[in-house]
Amino acid sequence: MIKKKEIAGIPIKMPKKQDKGVITARAAGKVLVLDCFQDGAYIGRYCMDAETNRHQSWDAKTREWSEIKLMTLFGYSVTGYYSSWFWHEGEACFDSGQDKETVRRLLDTPGKEKNPFRLIEERESQYNQDKKDQYENRKWERMTDQMNRVPPLPRDIREWIHESSGGEDYLFRATGGKGRWFCTACRTEHAGKDLEEKTGAVLQEDSLVSCPACGRRLKVKTKKRVIRKETHIILLQNMDQKDSVERQIDVRITWDKEGRHVELSEGIRLIIHRTYRTYPCEIYYSQRIKKQWGESRYREPDFGRTNQANRRFREGYLYPEGIREALAGTVFQPWEQVFERAAQDRILMDYNMAMRVTEDREFIGLCEYLIKGRFGRLLAESIQGISLYRTAYTGPLNKSGKTIEEVFGIRDRQKINRIRDLNGGTVTLRWMRHSDRDGKKLSRDFLLWVEENKLKPDVLDKYGVPLSPEQVMNYIRRQQKESYPEKPDKDVMEQWQDYLDMCNKLGKDLSDLMVCRPRELKRRHDEAVEELRKQKAMEELKQNREKAEHMAQEMREKFPGAEENLEEVRGLLEYEDDTYRILVPRSLSEISQEGYTLHHCAGGSERYFERIMRHETYICFLRRTKEPDVPYYTIEVEPGGTIRQHRSFYDEEPGIRELRGFLKKWQKVIRSRMKEEDRRREKTSRRLREANIRELKEKGNTRVLNGLMEDFMEAEDPVEAAGDQKEAV
Repeated sequence: MIKKKEIAGIPIKMPKKQDKGVITARAAGKVLVLDCFQDGAYIGRYCMDAETNRHQSWDAKTREWSEIKLMTLFGYSVTGYYSSWFWHEGEACFDSGQDKETVRRLLDTPGKEKNPFRLIEERESQYNQDKKDQYENRKWERMTDQMNRVPPLPRDIREWIHESSGGEDYLFRATGGKGRWFCTACRTEHAGKDLEEKTGAVLQEDSLVSCPACGRRLKVKTKKRVIRKETHIILLQNMDQKDSVERQIDVRITWDKEGRHVELSEGIRLIIHRTYRTYPCEIYYSQRIKKQWGESRYREPDFGRTNQANRRFREGYLYPEGIREALAGTVFQPWEQVFERAAQDRILMDYNMAMRVTEDREFIGLCEYLIKGRFGRLLAESIQGISLYRTAYTGPLNKSGKTIEEVFGIRDRQKINRIRDLNGGTVTLRWMRHSDRDGKKLSRDFLLWVEENKLKPDVLDKYGVPLSPEQVMNYIRRQQKESYPEKPDKDVMEQWQDYLDMCNKLGKDLSDLMVCRPRELKRRHDEAVEELRKQKAMEELKQNREKAEHMAQEMREKFPGAEENLEEVRGLLEYEDDTYRILVPRSLSEISQEGYTLHHCAGGSERYFERIMRHETYICFLRRTKEPDVPYYTIEVEPGGTIRQHRSFYDEEPGIRELRGFLKKWQKVIRSRMKEEDRRREKTSRRLREANIRELKEKGNTRVLNGLMEDFMEAEDPVEAAGDQKEAV
């Protein structure tokens, strides 16, 4: 056993050598004592108990004892085996063979010859590993003791969970028997005819019927055989005089052919201390993932300080028994009245989040008022309004208000009462403030609608549209029915807000009912999207002109004659009707600009300029006749009118079905204008196209092939030729 005073009283054993690092050794009973020297100077003393491997060093500079390795005393910091630093590189050595023998005699097994540095290192490593194991064992024992003191789950917990989460039970078709039905509550089978006669109910989907055996109210399910529902509960339990525990438990309820099953997956245990030095609680996480339902089949306790299974505190129902006893004497005791009443009222909320702001007594007072005033939903949403970063309430209520009107920010007490009657949350609160400000009444139907869809009055305030809240609701409902049958009202509302935002950007008058309340919202929304796209295209046209011109000049030098070829075919290709117009660009710069504006490859890929140079294909612009300067489509066309590609903004193809009719007319016009030279070029272009398709097919480039086939329009016979071309590919 190392006794510092006795070790310090042993005289220093001076070395004979004067090397860089020298060590002298002696034995003090079962303790190895090493005196260490560096460049002739005494640097300290190292000692090791041969029985326990405990080692300590005394530093001559600091004159302090510490539990460090021999190498550290010499000033080295290298992980792993460090003996090579001494006995290979000569950083230190023992003063004599007798010193080495002293180390071997105390630390080595008889009959073995080992390097003394290696012996010391092995003993140091073993000691440190033993210390680590002891620490882990003590830690595990403490945790095991902590978890063993957690009380068992209440016997009625599963029945309480079922009732708190809705209390549903179902009537399923029984397995293997026609006309027979199965009650998931009491697991009794009934004949369908007997049920209908006894209850007078018709057994159809979602109808309600009472079970003659147990009296439970059942919902009929004619097709489903399994129904699952997941929820979350919080359990507060007193452990002993020192601690309590908050238990976060995920729940899965299953109704199937065997009845009703409630499975639990406990995720977090928060041990709450009544006396503590630093923290009032400790968090232990389950080491199993949520989907592992039921009790642990593995080691117990199945909890640790690391959250490797990613378990989370969540909103849930609080079990109503034992709350006061669990919180008594803890820092969280001020919440006991709120928690007890919220548990009795079965309010779904984040109880753990509330505990984070225990020091905010004003907020606790606000929550007490809300729970006593039966503002259940508003209480739960106020808890949601706690900021994790600020650890403070940031919601719309005034927690410092002296009167109820000041707390709610509403002058009319009747409007506050309506929030309670509707069990409204923050959405209802905001609309009631809006109503209190402008004096307009809001119907019950409207308030339930906005609460269900979480729609705030921001849209009316932001744009100042001349519509009452009721008109907005009726408008959204009508648009949902007529234009968006697959979308919920909330999504339709977002579409309308998106439309209003676009109209605002376009400078339209939102006070005009024809603008803010269009008859066909979907069509007007899409038109606004297109109008903004055009606006963006024109902005791109201005911004990229210089860059496009620079690239086009490079292409002009690399592909001489390409612009002259475009000028030559202008009379052949240009065409227009009342709706659309085909234009031939006058320069490669225009093609580059078109590509940059519509964000496709026509302006930046050399292959298009190469094809123009050799009369294989030409690039044309398709524009609306009324908007000849706004880029719309880019067309790649062969000398005979065959269309290889047509691309619009970001390679999309808006209105392509309508456009195909115009393109077919254009092809006929080209065929009527063709001369002998054009027909010769047409044959060459067709041959090159077929060679390109064969090459793509050999390389297996199906993505490009499919894209070409979608755009391909043969000029001679658009329908048959397109089919033949697809078969060839």
